[in-house]
Formats: sequence, C-alpha cells, structure tokens
Amino acid sequence: MFGLEKQDLNVTQNRNLYVGGSDVPTILGINKYKSQFELAKEKLGIIEREFHGNEYTAYGNQLEPQIRDYINAVNQMNFIVNTFIDEEKSIRSNVDGIDLDHKILLEIKTHGKKPDIKVYRAQMQLYMAQTGCQVGWLAMYNRPENFDTEFDVERLQIIEVERDEEEIKQILDAIETFWVRCEYLRDQHDMSETEFMTKGTDVDKTLMKLNRVAPDIVAFKKQLKEMEAIEADLKKELYDKMTEYDIKQLDTPLMKVTRVLPTVSKGFDKKGLQIKYPDIYEEFETETKKSGYVKITEKKGKE
Repeated sequence: MFGLEKQDLNVTQNRNLYVGGSDVPTILGINKYKSQFELAKEKLGIIEREFHGNEYTAYGNQLEPQIRDYINAVNQMNFIVNTFIDEEKSIRSNVDGIDLDHKILLEIKTHGKKPDIKVYRAQMQLYMAQTGCQVGWLAMYNRPENFDTEFDVERLQIIEVERDEEEIKQILDAIETFWVRCEYLRDQHDMSETEFMTKGTDVDKTLMKLNRVAPDIVAFKKQLKEMEAIEADLKKELYDKMTEYDIKQLDTPLMKVTRVLPTVSKGFDKKGLQIKYPDIYEEFETETKKSGYVKITEKKGKE
C-alpha cells in the first residue's frame, strides 16, 4: 500500500456540482461497480461517497507523471495537466494531458490484466468534446503484480482514439438526463431506482433548462419594471419642463428628446356596436389565428 498522495483540488473539490470523466461510464450504464442511481445519491449528499482511493489509484498517481514525461520527451510533445469546466452543463474534465498547440488529448491508464477499453473511450470522448480535440492518445500501462513504481517502457502501449460525434452526443444527452433525474431525486429522497430511471423525458429536460434561467428572468423583469417606473416619472417631469420653456426638442450625446403635443385619438366602440347592431357586427366580424404558447407564473413565496 502506498503512502497518501497530495490530492488535486480540481479533482476532489465540488464533485457534487459537476459530472466528471470518471462518472461517464456510470451514467452510460457500463460501470459494473456503481449504478446511476447510486451516483445521483452521492452527488446530492443523500449517501456518502465511500471510495477514497486504494493501492491501484495510488499506483496510478505515482506512474502518471512518469508516463507523461516519457511521452513528451519521445514524441516532442507538450502534454500538460489541465481542467475544463462547462458551468452551463455542469461538466468538469480533469485531463491527464493536453497539447494545446497540436490539440491532442492524453489519457493515462495503469491497468491490470483485463482493461476495459470501452470505459476509457467514453471518458476520452467527453474530454475531446470539452477541449475541442479531434484525437486523443490512450496511454495504457500494464501494472506489474508487485506494483513496482519504476517506469518500464515495455509495459506502455499507446492507442490512438478519434473523436466520435455520435458517441459524444449520446454522452452529453445522458449527462443532461442524469441531472434532470437528480433534480427529481432532490425533491423526493425516497424515490425508488425504478422510478428514478423513468425521469428525464424531453419535457423534463426543457423544464430543467427553464428552471435554471428562471431566477435571472424574474430578477430582470423586476428590475425592468422598476426602471420603467423611473423612466415614466422622468419623462413626465421633462415634458412639464419642456412645455414650461416651450422647448420642442433636445439633443444629448445618448438620445434625442422630442416633446409630442397632446392629440385627440378616435376609437371604435365595438362592444356598443355588438349590443345595438348584433347582425351588422357579426357580418363584419373577422377571425385571427393565434399561435399557442406556454404561460409561466411565478410561485409566490417560493424560496
């Protein structure tokens, strides 16, 4: 068992706020050790995340910089560790390496006898989606049984993985659905796993997007209403002053102000016509088609 490694705060902090590359296999249902339902409970703090590392992850932490340095030296690359965050989609990618000049991704895996390439590919597709890379290098290092930390080039194999737009779309859709399900679970902790997995329809996704921007919309509308009231008061005050001094127009660096004189407008009493001459009203009545829409009403007292 290795000693404790210094933890990368980009990796360990705020796990509940983001989906990371290591979460992707679980969300896609290809992680045989954890279900999507369990992951959601961890993200929401309903259950504690139990895994805090073991001899395998500690070994990987020891070998990863050695592998990256070797690949950089031999291939004249400049792979550096980096973090990419998409706040809107709540996704964080902590990449083992990226060469920003060549736009190539590096993913390093120290593995046992039966590595799961499908799991690694899924992680890399998410990383390529966030970094904009078109290709990635999967550095597979066959871990020795005695956990020897001295780098052995004979144990290293590099596989080139190309960006797959179809797989990326599948992953991003699955992540979006996962977060929708989390919102339902947040409000109903006793939800069963079966019920949890039924959530995440297209309607659910749209509602979640609306809920995300709703506070900003409400705040903007409130501010707009306040500003319109201020504008009305200032326009009334300005109209009175311009009338007093008989000023027709004013120019400022930002606007042109014109005093519009009072007028009399004529209207049509449709209601009166309908009551007094219903036949004539019906003869000239027209129909106008209006598109359907969604009415959204803010709930009062909602925190």
